[in-house]
Amino acid sequence: MKKLYFLTAILFLFLFSGVMAMDNDKLIGTWEVTVQDTPQGTVNVHLTIEKEDGKMKAKFKQVGSDQETSTTVSEQDNGITLYFFAEGYDLYMTVKPDGDDAVSGYLVDQFPVMGKRIK
Repeated sequence: MKKLYFLTAILFLFLFSGVMAMDNDKLIGTWEVTVQDTPQGTVNVHLTIEKEDGKMKAKFKQVGSDQETSTTVSEQDNGITLYFFAEGYDLYMTVKPDGDDAVSGYLVDQFPVMGKRIK
């Protein structure tokens, strides 16, 4: 009987982890992201999220600039966290799906982030 409970728990764990991965896959694509109320004012960037060899990769490009910033991506249950270096600081930004064509989150848990998919 204990084996049955154990096997059932393992099955649910695998099913749940597959659902989480699919939710984060909604983030794949290019996004027009606005970071509000930063010390530099409102910042607009294009965020490109890709999946390569089963891992997510992302890069930023500030609107009106050719410079790209690469990030390290950490996947969570309800979104991703992007780690990057900008303006002389190590920063992070959380992003989660907000419908099919929108994202939301925070830069360093302080500045609101909103975005929409670029089609």
